[in-house]
Amino acid sequence: MISVIIPCYNCASFINRAVDSVLRQTYQNIEIILVNNNSTDDTLSLLKDYELAYPDKIYVYNETKKGAPAARNYGLSKAKGEWIQFLDADDELLPNKLQKQYDITRINSADVIAGDCLLKYDINGKITDIIRYVEKNVWKGLITSNLGITSSNLWQKKKLFKVDGWDEALTSSQEYDLLFRLLKNNAQIVRDDSINTIVHFSGNSISKSKNKEKMMKILDNRIVLRLDIRDYLKSSGLLTNELAQVIDTYIYTEIMRYYHSMPDYAKELLKKHPLKVKIQHILKLRSKLLFTSLRAFKSSFF
Repeated sequence: MISVIIPCYNCASFINRAVDSVLRQTYQNIEIILVNNNSTDDTLSLLKDYELAYPDKIYVYNETKKGAPAARNYGLSKAKGEWIQFLDADDELLPNKLQKQYDITRINSADVIAGDCLLKYDINGKITDIIRYVEKNVWKGLITSNLGITSSNLWQKKKLFKVDGWDEALTSSQEYDLLFRLLKNNAQIVRDDSINTIVHFSGNSISKSKNKEKMMKILDNRIVLRLDIRDYLKSSGLLTNELAQVIDTYIYTEIMRYYHSMPDYAKELLKKHPLKVKIQHILKLRSKLLFTSLRAFKSSFF
């Protein structure tokens, strides 16, 4: 059995898309665990309707501790499946997702199946699609956030329990913290190079927050995780020159992405973290960021 766990917070307007995408799966040895997480809209009522319609397949629970990690952990504690599909309430699975990844588990010794996915951005009605591919080198993929994401991966339950599940204290970088702890626990991550997950983003996504305090916390979480990865790789004798370069380049790129919105904090971080970044990357990134800023400035007048 595969247990599909969906944390649900004020998602009445789109939860049907996620749940229906699971019900349409070609692989049907599943259970769907819907965890209501302090919703104040009609979410709970809609979840109960699904439970009534599919009493042998859909189960509704409540978790009052705030945050998706807490809801996921609660769902994990109720799951009967050997494999876990975490699905965010605003994402969807294509019909063959579970079958394809379950088939991979049968021919590989795997603890996580990391899948490619389609990122669909809806910013003020303008849709932009970006394909996110899984990096073949797992450590490079971990550093660059190219090792699948929450909804595109399939997770082995017993391995999740070995690392105590999701860190409920984190407000961002949650799946990559989990993947890091899994890798330190000798988890085997196998790539699924097919696109069977659609991840939806809107203008109010937390990763696009305009709240400076949240932005600083997101950036700090990303940097701290990469520094922890570097320390682990170094202590384990796994830190190659290439991976050290990738870490520095990632951190520099993330800082510069926030430079326009909070320049003082970005300058502080650049002083705090001496980074070895190739001049070609610096010039290319600055040119790209300048173009983006000019385009945003121009669009504000039209």
